[in-house]
Amino acid sequence: MKAAHLARLALAMLAVGIFMGCSSESPKKVPKQFQKNERIKDTGGNKVSFNRSVDILFVVDDSGSMGTHQKNLASNVKLFTQAIFANQILDYHIGVVTTDMDDSSKSGRLQGTVSYVTRTTPNGAAILEASLQPGTNGSASELEFDPVRAALTAPLVTGANAGFYRPDAYLALIFITDEEEQSSMTSQDFYNFLLGLKNQDAAKIIPYGVYLPSGDPKCASGGQTKLEEYFKLVSAKTFGLCDPLFGQKLAELGDDLVRRVGSVLNLTRPAQRDTITVTFGSQTIPNDPRFGWVYDPTTNALIFGDEIDLLPEPPGTQVVVDFIAAEY
Repeated sequence: MKAAHLARLALAMLAVGIFMGCSSESPKKVPKQFQKNERIKDTGGNKVSFNRSVDILFVVDDSGSMGTHQKNLASNVKLFTQAIFANQILDYHIGVVTTDMDDSSKSGRLQGTVSYVTRTTPNGAAILEASLQPGTNGSASELEFDPVRAALTAPLVTGANAGFYRPDAYLALIFITDEEEQSSMTSQDFYNFLLGLKNQDAAKIIPYGVYLPSGDPKCASGGQTKLEEYFKLVSAKTFGLCDPLFGQKLAELGDDLVRRVGSVLNLTRPAQRDTITVTFGSQTIPNDPRFGWVYDPTTNALIFGDEIDLLPEPPGTQVVVDFIAAEY
């Protein structure tokens, strides 16, 4: 009897084991999951904060007192553009308007034998030098804000100035004047106008000023209240028209512009350093601090050198960064 009882108990336990083995709670073997490296391509478009495009607009006072200053500007402009022209991944448009809004042939119209200079403009440096000397027969009412607004809005932006302004590009404004700003707009109104052009992105607006600061002992000055108010509002880099280091200061503005527009590419995801490749059209940009790029892991950005040497590529060619995302 005892043996028969033990046999029945063993069968019952076996049955329970079989039942439990088929239940939904039974542990199963699951294939081991692994993270596949993801290959990312970042371009100069919406996926990254890098944008090589910049529209540079000089606003030059063409009133009777500006003859010497215009010549000084034109003879030194190469110092401003040397860093811009040398940075071969920078996509620039450079134009000139005057402070004269009385003459219909000016009034926000881009001046010069060509409307604006680009990387592919033949003799672009010489054309820009000539454009920066528009003469001194302009109106005695110097307007700096109004010509910019006219140049970048209808009808000129799609008419006489067509092609210069690009909504997705940086906008660099360089004011050259020896008199007070006399536009109908306030400094705040002008700044709001610029923000409206750039979808409220203040980083896309790069302001500079070469003018007569109030109380400057180097030049006679009637005061620059409104213009200085604007420069302070936007934290503009400025210097005086009569500065003895005029050329050096102009070069510093050009260097600053290149740093702010064409030197840093922020990646969308942390990268494995040894997998990064950078191309510009059909050309590979080397991993080199002077002639190419270096990767800064602390900011997850590529820093481009000052001496990149590339062949021309078709307009609109993008810098492409290919890398494998880092795993943590």
